[in-house]
Amino acid sequence: FGSSACGPSKSTMLWLVLALVALGYATPQLNFLVAKPALRGAGIPLHGTSSSRESTRGTDVNFAFGGMALATLGVVATRRQQRLGTAVRALTEVAQVKLSKIIGGKATPAPPVGPAIGAFGLNIAFFVKEYNALTADKVGEACPCIVHVMSDKSFKIELKTPLTATLLHKAVGASKGSGKAGTDIIGTITVEKLEEIAKIKLADLNCDDISRAMKIVHGTAVASGIKVEGYEEWLATAVPKPKSIMDRYGPGVANLPAPWGEGPPLEGADEAEAPEPEPAEA
Repeated sequence: FGSSACGPSKSTMLWLVLALVALGYATPQLNFLVAKPALRGAGIPLHGTSSSRESTRGTDVNFAFGGMALATLGVVATRRQQRLGTAVRALTEVAQVKLSKIIGGKATPAPPVGPAIGAFGLNIAFFVKEYNALTADKVGEACPCIVHVMSDKSFKIELKTPLTATLLHKAVGASKGSGKAGTDIIGTITVEKLEEIAKIKLADLNCDDISRAMKIVHGTAVASGIKVEGYEEWLATAVPKPKSIMDRYGPGVANLPAPWGEGPPLEGADEAEAPEPEPAEA
């Protein structure tokens, strides 16, 4: 068969060949359907041969049409399997949509959800239903997510932790941050509350220990005009800031030098902490 892109496919040609073969076999057996002039005595069976011939003709016709039906079903099944195989191989991620201002359990097709999702041809109603089901235990809380858009118009929802500023504003009972960071204070939180927020955000931060996470969250608190009580005292007992990046021993508290971690102590630390020798008596 030809392999031209404009010509018929191999499966189509195969179906036509099978159909022609079946029709060619059935054509001689369909002669009894043609009207013939009535003859005297034609309706009288002779020795039972007429019934047997009619039975044979009916069987042949049924066989021919049965073959055509099987050939058609085979071609349809082959085409469907080819289409499904092509769709699976072509399934890839084409885009990511970040939705930060969305409330758990209360998503609606209204902005910002509708325009962001509809721009990629996704089913907005199905997304709203699935997102509300995933965040059913966080109704009323800010639950940002990332929507992974696939090439077949399907999607996957990846839930993220709430924004740091949102958690801080909720802790002080404010709707938004201060417009003058450092001078206009909108609220105060404790170090314990700061640690609680840092534990929530630890999964999305680029650090592995809670001490560095608390420092990152404190920076957001200062920018929002929120004061942290007891932060200076906690900072004096926390992990010290290295002199340079070369002095770091890697992420994690376990890799830090003693007495803050399991690594070797810093150079000069023993000398600084060693007590002065008492003067000898004369």
